[in-house]
Amino acid sequence: MTPVSAAVGHAITTIEAIGATPIGKKVQQSWLDLEVVQCGYCQSGQIMAAAALLAKIPSPTDADIDQGMSGNICRCGTYPRIREAIKQAARKQTTAEREG
Repeated sequence: MTPVSAAVGHAITTIEAIGATPIGKKVQQSWLDLEVVQCGYCQSGQIMAAAALLAKIPSPTDADIDQGMSGNICRCGTYPRIREAIKQAARKQTTAEREG
């Protein structure tokens, strides 16, 4: 948790705006492509954590993904699809960088 006072003067991206960022758009599309969502309970946090992970580590290993996503619990157990969606978004990001 972060107190509001720590965010003063910093840009904040919410789940409503994450799709407007290049990484967030790729994460959201990968979530749809792989049908990650089951109940939807954890998805906002999962998507935000995945986008933050890819911003920090563009080509994460399985261990990086485990560490980066460890703060989010999926009650439906869609962890394999979440992991694959992150990997797909990373590949899309890498491809976009090569082409751009």
